[in-house]
Amino acid sequence: MNMSSTYLIAELKQQKKKLEKALEEIKKQKIKIDQEYFSFKKEEDKIYEEIRQCRDTYQFDKLQMRLNVIAARRKSIEQKRLEIEKKIRGYENEIEKIKQRINYLKPRGNSGLSMENQVS
Repeated sequence: MNMSSTYLIAELKQQKKKLEKALEEIKKQKIKIDQEYFSFKKEEDKIYEEIRQCRDTYQFDKLQMRLNVIAARRKSIEQKRLEIEKKIRGYENEIEKIKQRINYLKPRGNSGLSMENQVS
């Protein structure tokens, strides 16, 4: 193994660590967004239930307006959620590629055969 491949492996390991750190940050963001998303989803379900039981047209209209606002917020958060999931998959794929490249660049033994045991 020459010096350049040793340096390249070190660079790849460093790059992998940076990506793993960024991946952890994105996963933390995803947890926050998931909590927010499920909060809005729960509120939306609650409003649907109130609408289903409502008999007053004025109250029904108020609930519909609230539902529209909550549904719009949930949809925007859902979009952020999908973007973050896509980023997570991208980071995971990139980390996997780096691992494969490191394994490829690592020196290998001479398949268990020593020079004395090889037949010419």
